Amino acid sequence: MPRTIRTAGPSRSTGTAHRWRITLAGLVAAALAAVGIALAAPASAEELPPTESSIEVTVTDCATYGGLGSIHYVVRDPFVFYQDFVTIIDGTGAFVHEATYVDDTEFEADVPLAPGAYTVIYTVERETGGANIDSREVTVGACPDLDVAVTPVSCSLGRDGIVSVTFSGLIPGEVYGYEVLGGGTSSAGPLVADSETVTREFDRLPPGNYYAYAQWLPPEGEESSTPMYDWRAFAVEPCQPALDVTVTECTVAGGDGTLHVAIGDLLADVVYTVDVVRAGSATVLETHTVTADASGQASLDLSLAPGATYTVTVTGSWTAPPYEEPPFIGGGDFVPLGTVALTASSDAALAPCPVAPATPATLAASGADVAGLGGAALLLVGIGAAILVSRRGARRPN
Repeated sequence: MPRTIRTAGPSRSTGTAHRWRITLAGLVAAALAAVGIALAAPASAEELPPTESSIEVTVTDCATYGGLGSIHYVVRDPFVFYQDFVTIIDGTGAFVHEATYVDDTEFEADVPLAPGAYTVIYTVERETGGANIDSREVTVGACPDLDVAVTPVSCSLGRDGIVSVTFSGLIPGEVYGYEVLGGGTSSAGPLVADSETVTREFDRLPPGNYYAYAQWLPPEGEESSTPMYDWRAFAVEPCQPALDVTVTECTVAGGDGTLHVAIGDLLADVVYTVDVVRAGSATVLETHTVTADASGQASLDLSLAPGATYTVTVTGSWTAPPYEEPPFIGGGDFVPLGTVALTASSDAALAPCPVAPATPATLAASGADVAGLGGAALLLVGIGAAILVSRRGARRPN
């Protein structure tokens, strides 16, 4: 049987019947909005035969920037000798589609619609009255939304900063232009999307303020009423100094201990100050200045009194070049870098020096006594020898 489609106009019913259908559809829409279900109610005492078919609905989400999705419906084996019509209402209850089909064995339509929530209503009626309603609540998905996000990966000591830039809301196969600009450097080029999200790393970045920008480039000959782009401002932070303090303890009584101070991650052309205080005190005992060598490091040895804990602090500052806001709308609430404090601190303790060995005084006194006794013994030996000689002399005959 041939297919007859009438859109947004009267069917073979009278004008009164057409107005009745519109009123009925409005009532249905109101009921659906109130209770969230489909209704099936006769409009007269005449009963319709059991439902022989229902509507099949397929939704296609929006796939282009600022474009449309669609709702496709199809009804197979509808009621015979009846007329069928399909209406679609949006979330506000407004009619966005009306079509009437008469004596068709199958009918379908594809309705382009903006993203949002909809109700598809299938109604069957006869000339003598009566209606059967089947409905589907569906949602047309949102269009792609181009977005740029930036994640810092590392700080920078000059030209070694790294950031990760994620471009999302891409349309696979479409071409985009991108740019990462700031800190005296720039990276730019085309990007052909192979998926909806693409992430790229950008390295060798000096510290400073930047922005990342992406724009959809429509195919040649295709115009876009509104430029589709996004951007994000971000900063590459200068690295903070790395401080390592090791100790050489005092080894002799009355000596000093030594703190070996090694400082890394220093920026070139920045003068750093090294202060030493006793832990818990605000009085600076020593102050030194250092700058980075070719490897970004510096070191010094500090001879300090043992038996105390010391705090070593390294301070410096770095100032970003002036930041100019790019001439784009949006970009977030970025606060650009100005002057950045560079600082690190570490505590180290020096043990007391060893105690000098004491002189054994009792041993010295005993030694003097022994010496006296030895002298007395020698004197007695001498006296005994003299007496012996004198006795021998007395015994000699004259």
